[in-house]
Amino acid sequence: MTRTLLAVALLSAFVLPPAAHAASSPEPVKLDLIRGGAVTGELIVDGRYVHIPTGRVLATWDYNVPTAPQRIASTEPAGGPIISTTRQGQYLYAAWRGSDGISGVAVYSLANPAAPKLVADTHDYNDADNKFMVGIVAANGHLYLFDNNHGLYVGDLSDPAHPRFVRSAIETVPVQYTQIKAFGNQIQASGRTWLGTEVALHVYDVSNPEAPYLLSAHQVDGFDSFSLNLAPGMAIGIGNQLSLFDTSDPSQMVRRGWMDVPPATRGARVGSYFYSFGWGDGIDVWNVGDIDHPQSAGHLDILTLGGRHAAGLGTTNLLLQTDTDLMHTIDIRTPGKPRRTATGWIPAGVDARDVAMYRGKPVLVQPNYGLTINDAVTLAPLARFEARAPFSLEDRSFEQVDVVGDRAYLAAWGAGVFAVDLTNPKAPKELGSFPFWGAAVMDVESHYAYVAKWTNGGLFGVLDVANPADMKLVWYEGLVGQPYRLKVANGHAFMAESAEPGTTSGGVRIYDLARPDRPQQVAHINQNCGNAFDLSVDAELSLVYVACQNGLQILDVSNPAKPVVAGRYGIDNGEFVFQFQKVTHRGDRAWYADDRNLREFDVSDPTKPKQLKATSLAHRSPQRLFADPNSGRVYLLGGETGVHVFSTTLPRPGGGDPGTKLPVPSRP
Repeated sequence: MTRTLLAVALLSAFVLPPAAHAASSPEPVKLDLIRGGAVTGELIVDGRYVHIPTGRVLATWDYNVPTAPQRIASTEPAGGPIISTTRQGQYLYAAWRGSDGISGVAVYSLANPAAPKLVADTHDYNDADNKFMVGIVAANGHLYLFDNNHGLYVGDLSDPAHPRFVRSAIETVPVQYTQIKAFGNQIQASGRTWLGTEVALHVYDVSNPEAPYLLSAHQVDGFDSFSLNLAPGMAIGIGNQLSLFDTSDPSQMVRRGWMDVPPATRGARVGSYFYSFGWGDGIDVWNVGDIDHPQSAGHLDILTLGGRHAAGLGTTNLLLQTDTDLMHTIDIRTPGKPRRTATGWIPAGVDARDVAMYRGKPVLVQPNYGLTINDAVTLAPLARFEARAPFSLEDRSFEQVDVVGDRAYLAAWGAGVFAVDLTNPKAPKELGSFPFWGAAVMDVESHYAYVAKWTNGGLFGVLDVANPADMKLVWYEGLVGQPYRLKVANGHAFMAESAEPGTTSGGVRIYDLARPDRPQQVAHINQNCGNAFDLSVDAELSLVYVACQNGLQILDVSNPAKPVVAGRYGIDNGEFVFQFQKVTHRGDRAWYADDRNLREFDVSDPTKPKQLKATSLAHRSPQRLFADPNSGRVYLLGGETGVHVFSTTLPRPGGGDPGTKLPVPSRP
């Protein structure tokens, strides 16, 4: 649509579309690929194969040659991010949990262990709208499903592909369990208490499978033992101490042997040895063969920051997964002298937050270390950049990226702004950084970086980044609303912000950049938008697409000092108001996402956006929505749910017949 046509359309738009639209069943947006996501559930070892729950899918790796593991398969996505896994016979069961009161169980057939197949997915174990699943485990030929709000459910496996759940007499689960294991007729469940100062161990008796009951409950100090590793007759606590607890009598939990150790958050036991990791440097090895006298046995210097899960591959290797996307293979044939023999990367990472393009390849922000440059078809990482930042997840927490020329600029909540040289895309190199604590949103134009934050006081600042080795803060002022997206176009900065109680914030704020180092606010608009969680700027047509808490809104900013609402499409989000909706656009298409759906709109007439397609999402709010202007792919970054790549039928530039459809990636 030309500017002339747009002006005519706006002049005729005296009445906006209704605030909400009736539900329908439109054609879905086509999901071509999903990779990555949080590894929250246990790794399932199946001979030479390891099934890793990443986000919404199971990824299968072949460890026939432990020094050269290969990722060979990926399943169809479950209804939400997988938080717990268990196996019974030839089936694997995965519990998933949304943030909107929906939880469910996905069932996978392992008839072909090299390629698990999703055969069922249901969330009807309870009709309530506030389900909060915390785990699932198989014991005594049944499934046991733990829900914090609704208690313990027993799953009948007469038809293992379609378990039927019945609520037990246990109607509450007092702790958000992070580890649930079955040993014979007992289930042991552990997790930190709500205050976080203690770790609980609950023992359930399932000798009568359909009538489980709580046999005993114990608590230990949550600083000495950050977590418990459960085994028959013994629980191993790891934190500031290594503690060996005798649980052979489930009614008692007796600490037998203990010692001060380098801080760790997790661990894994193989035989008589315990491997701790996750906080300090490397892996520490402890001989726990004598429950009364644990002893230091060895150490391995290796990056284990954010180490979450470890599993023994027989007795000769240990597989360790971390929140920095690494999958280490450790040779433990000599337990006191472990050796790293291989390291793989989880494609797309465990919590990708943002995306930009460089030479046709997606650049993904990885919150716990920096960024990856990825294959455009498979999202396999081609290069990995780790910023020079303190070794703590809080100090890193990278949030957003902008690529300008051969440089990438990263905003890190705990550290500030980093400049990265991408000239050699196989080896990105840090050029410099500036400490801007709390940095959350950013955009770069010419040699200025526009950065905003909210934590401990809202602030909008401008950095001179002409010399990335010596960046300077040249301007700043306070903010009254939390910034969620910041984009620069046509000599102006556009900021989407929240509506804070007791203020006039919310919607979109516009700054004039006639002096790029001295932004001047010229407008603020919040007309039936409430919280604005994202925006996308069409510089050619002077339009801004806004993701409001109640739907898509399109602003005419041809006069930035006097923006007007050109059109809107209302969406009733019910009681879940804060869903952190996202928006992007390309040509005469716009996409809007919340925790329920990804919607595609025809916006050739911006006064009357028309929904064309909708695809159900993972019951979690997306982190980022981005339409690649060249390939036409739409990237939806779900954080813990993984990176979703959608293909679209692209309109030709200026409208007209649709272009070609993107090819479906064929590699696993």
